[in-house]
This record gives sequence, C-alpha cells and structure tokens, in this order.
Amino acid sequence: MAIIDKIYDNTKDGVPNYSIDLIDGTRLYYRGVVMNPLPSSGDAINYTEINTKTSANGNQYTNIKDVSIAYNPDGQNDAPSNNTPQSLGNVVQNSGWNSPTAQALTSPQPPQPTNGMTKSDTQRLDIFVTGVVGRSMGSGHFSVQDIAELTTNAVRAFNENLKKL
Repeated sequence: MAIIDKIYDNTKDGVPNYSIDLIDGTRLYYRGVVMNPLPSSGDAINYTEINTKTSANGNQYTNIKDVSIAYNPDGQNDAPSNNTPQSLGNVVQNSGWNSPTAQALTSPQPPQPTNGMTKSDTQRLDIFVTGVVGRSMGSGHFSVQDIAELTTNAVRAFNENLKKL
C-alpha cells in the first residue's frame, strides 16, 4: 500500500494512461484501464508491479497493473505538502521498497470472507484496515516491517468495535 501525492490523466484518443506520483517519490504508470473516479492526493493505492524502467532522462518509473484504490476514507489529505519532510519516503527507501518482501506487501490481496461475513462486511473491513494502516504508515512512526502487525491490530479493532454495526 502506498499514498498518492499527485496523479495525471494522460488519456489520449480514448486510451487510458495515468501517471501517479507517490509520496515517497516513486513514479507509476497505469495504462489501458479507466480509473473512475480518478484518485486524488491522499488516496491509498495497491498495485502489482509489472516492471521498472529508466526514462531517456534517467528517471526511474514503474509500470503497474491490478490497481485498487482506497478513496481517502477518512476524508483527510494524507499527502505531505511540498515543504514538509517526507518521513514515510525515507522509511520506504531505507527498507528497500523494491525488495521481494516489500513488493509482496504492495500486491493487492482480495479480502477473504471469514466467520460468516458478507461481502459488504469484508468491504467495510478492507476500507477500515486500509485507512488505519495508511494513516499509521503516513505518520512516519512505522516501517514496512510493521505493516503485518498494524493490519492484525486494525482487524482486531474492527471486529471488536465495528463489526456489529
């Protein structure tokens, strides 16, 4: 999971083409699938990496597929402004974001219904967990290695406090 800083719709002649900048400075390209609604700054994104390339100008970018978006469920803009430190970017860069372990963490996984949960319940759980983990990671107080524990605690909190609503 990552947080979007900026997104550009470069669709031309009806062919979808999006450029997505993450708060850690990573540039993603997503092509061929319409994003509706278009995500915005602060939204969380999960994706599968196709490949990473270097542009003619020497800038790295990553082509992606299987995109899922949590459209800023808490209503807050989590992306830093241009004049604030990007502590999440430092954590991600220091922990080897392109390592196989980190890539496995960014690959979207469909929610698995458990304990008689309906599809609506799993969607609520997914949004809640994505919001909690995203806000936690965005705070700069956690590293990539903390995602599993944050997720477990978010699921537990949802089940104890919100599942019956």
